[in-house]
This record gives sequence, C-alpha cells and structure tokens, in this order.
Amino acid sequence: MAPLTKKKAALSAKAFYLDDLPSTLFPLNTNKVLVERGAEQISAFAADLAQSSERSFLPQRRVHANKDKFHLRRTIKLDVVAEYYLYELVHRNRDRFRKPHVPDRRRHFGYRFKEGVPLSASESYAAFRTQVFSAHIGAEEFIAFDVANYFNNVYHHDLHAWFAKITPKDPSDVVAFGKFFREINAGRTLDCLPQGLYPAKMIGNDFLRFLEESSVLNANKMLRFMDDVIILGDDANALQADFTELQRLLGLKGLSVNAAKTRTEGSPWVGEVDDHVDDLKKRLLKRRRSLIVSRYDRGEADSVQPPLTRKEIDYIVELLGRPTLGEDDAELIMVVMRDHVDRIADRLERFADGFPHLAKNFYSLCRDVTDKERVAEVVLKVAGEGSHIGEYQLFWFGVMLEDYLLETALAPDIIRTLYTHASATDISRAKILEIADQRYGLSEMRETFLREGRSDWLAWASAAGARSMDKQARNYLLSYFQNGSEMNKLIAGILQQE
Repeated sequence: MAPLTKKKAALSAKAFYLDDLPSTLFPLNTNKVLVERGAEQISAFAADLAQSSERSFLPQRRVHANKDKFHLRRTIKLDVVAEYYLYELVHRNRDRFRKPHVPDRRRHFGYRFKEGVPLSASESYAAFRTQVFSAHIGAEEFIAFDVANYFNNVYHHDLHAWFAKITPKDPSDVVAFGKFFREINAGRTLDCLPQGLYPAKMIGNDFLRFLEESSVLNANKMLRFMDDVIILGDDANALQADFTELQRLLGLKGLSVNAAKTRTEGSPWVGEVDDHVDDLKKRLLKRRRSLIVSRYDRGEADSVQPPLTRKEIDYIVELLGRPTLGEDDAELIMVVMRDHVDRIADRLERFADGFPHLAKNFYSLCRDVTDKERVAEVVLKVAGEGSHIGEYQLFWFGVMLEDYLLETALAPDIIRTLYTHASATDISRAKILEIADQRYGLSEMRETFLREGRSDWLAWASAAGARSMDKQARNYLLSYFQNGSEMNKLIAGILQQE
C-alpha cells in the first residue's frame, strides 16, 4: 500500500507572509524580524490606519528590479505595516479568489489558496504550459498574447470596484482596500499594485478573470496564467473575432495587448526551445524546471535529482567557453550547476557582470561556492567598476554579504563600496544597515540614523540592525529613535521586547 501523502497545514496570515518573503524582489530582513517578533502589534496598528479617517498609510518607496540587462521593472517596496496589512487583507478574504467557472473550456491558473495553502506558482505555471501544449495539439489555430505592462497600468478605481464585487467577508475591507492602495501610492491612480508579492499576484490574477468569463467568446479553449493568454480553435476568423473582443474588454480597463509578443503561428511561446535542440540540452532544461519548482519556489525541499553526468557538465563548461552567452543559457547554468558550482568558480564574474537581472540566481549559485574569498573578489570587482550598477543587483550583493561573505577578508571593502556607490538607493543602503553585526563600523553607521529622529528606511533598518547589541545600549538608542514618528514608536516597542 502506498504511503499517504502528508497534508500541509493551513497557513496563518503571519506564516503566509514569512513563507513568501524570501521569494519577493527586495526581501529586507527588517520587515521579517519585525513580523516575527511583533505581528500582533503590527496588525493592530495597520487595522487602526485602515479604519481611520485622520491617519494614513505612508507613501511607499519606488524601487526598480531588472527585467533584463537594460530594462527595469518599476514597483514599490512596502514598509512593514503596509506590507503585512496587504498579506492579512488577502489572507482574510482568500476564499473569494475562486476556481475557474468553466474549467473544461476556459481556465486560469495560479495564485490562489487551496486547502489553506497558497498554490505553488511554478507548479501552476507548469500545469498551464501542459494544458496549452495539449490544447495546441488538438486545435488548428491559436492566438497567444499578453497584456502590456499589466501591473503598471492597472487602474486603482477598477481594482476597488473588482474587490467590492467579490464581496469580502467584512464589508469594511472594501473601504480599507481603496484607502490602502490610494495612500501607499500617494494618490496616483495607476501603478499602485506592488509587484513580486504573492497577495498582489492573487489580486492581479483574479482581476483579469473577466476575460474568460465573457459570454461573447466562441473559442474552443481559452487558457490564462496571470496576463499570459491563449485562445485556441479550428476557425481562424472566429479566433480573430474573439481576439478583437478581448482587446475591447481590456481597453475598457485602460489595458492593451503587447503586440510584440502576440503569436499566431509556430509555438505559442516567445523564445520557445525548438525541436532541433539536442536531447542533452532538453534534459538539462527539464532538470532546471524541476529544480525551480522544488528549490526556488516557496522554500520547498529539493526534488530528488540524479547527479549531473560528465557529458552534461562538459556541455555546460563548453557553453561557458563560447564568446557569447545568452540569457536563457546563463539562467540554465546558474540553476542546474549549484551542486557543481566549484567547477565554474573561475567564470563567476561573467554571470555577475553580464546578467544583472539574474542577481538573485547569482546569489543562490554562490551560496555553495567553497572559496567564498573568490566570491567576495567578484562582488567587489563588479560593484567597484564603472559608475552605474542597478539597485536590484546592489541589493542582492548586500544579501550575499550578510548571508555568507561577512567572514571574508574583503567584507569591509564590500560594505563601503555598496553603501557609498553612486547608484545606491535608500533600499540598497538599508540592506547594509540592517545587518545585525557590530564589526566594520556598522554600529556607528546605524547610530547616526537612530539619533537624528528620522523616520525612513535608513532609520528603520538601523533599528533592526541594532538588535544584536547589548540590550541596555540598544534600548538607549531606540529611546531616541522612537520619538521620530508613530512608525518609529511601533518598531522600537517591538525590538525592545527582548
């Protein structure tokens, strides 16, 4: 008899937040520490803001993550009160994010709860692709498209109307929802939905369900994952009519289709690996997908994978030896070679310098490098050369520093370079200040912000970074810090509990 699969326990709002944080774009430990120690105080503080007509959520910091080597993904980094409130609000109303109404013909995938646990994004996307390929085999025609700059173009009032429509458990949440997104974006009605957070993805995914719910469409099959959509059928003219109607529906929300990514021939996927790719690379790509689902998605345990063969390793080394290295190949190598990273340790600079948008992958790859002094040299060289480096890469270099480079000889040089870099931002500097270490002048750097009565990311991160200080000395500094604002008082109260 096969062993029973152990059912995962339903997640609380706090567990939902802490479980998702590592997979976000800018996972500052300041927020993590505060939620771990003071979730109840933060929740009460946020609830008061949400219901108050005289107090407001703070306008949030605009940040930029790399989409590729040259283009940026614009979003916002939420302070701990706003961030935790968003997770609580969505968690409280999680059963309102529903399954598709017509799953046999029209389906959307991903970003909702099932039996109290968020669906794995990677597993949902894999299911979406499987369904697309299956439907593609059985259909004569298809049109695949995505919504252009979706998150940056969603209209605040449309989101508010959608949330009211799904009837939250607590009617006061409807008013609070509108207030929250209006205030965190300083009144701007566009670009208010923060990217990279699971609850925001739940909102974004469910909001677009009006596409597959249209009774006017005639396509045999319609499949959607967030803003990636494919319609399939046997009548090209009928599909074209559906595509026109879908564009009209999107236009009612101020949204449009990305013309450059619309496809009607060949593969539904832009940049899809074609049938001529050799079996060895296909095997590596399959391994990559399995590892992403298990290792990089929501902190689940690694899937059982056979060791890489000598031929596979030689193939990867040969890829690295080519004069040019494409983004897809670089990402493939960084994922599948984690357990053999010492074989490519002499090529680390190529990844760091050439693929800033893969900074998080680079962080994961270098975690398993035996010679951390070599990693430190690469980080310092890439960060120290040239006048520009993206905020996203600076941030993830800071995560590398905190997690496994503090004991290297170059740690103080890395701190100075990252903190004083011409391209450094408050968020990338906050990553340095929140490191709970008393060496390398970090304590003195933090003390400046704690004594000045400031209430911003540099001060909040400094307060979190002071948590490893002697209790009496820490609380003495926090007594000055807490006078800066209500937010400072909340943070100080949480950190002074221990």
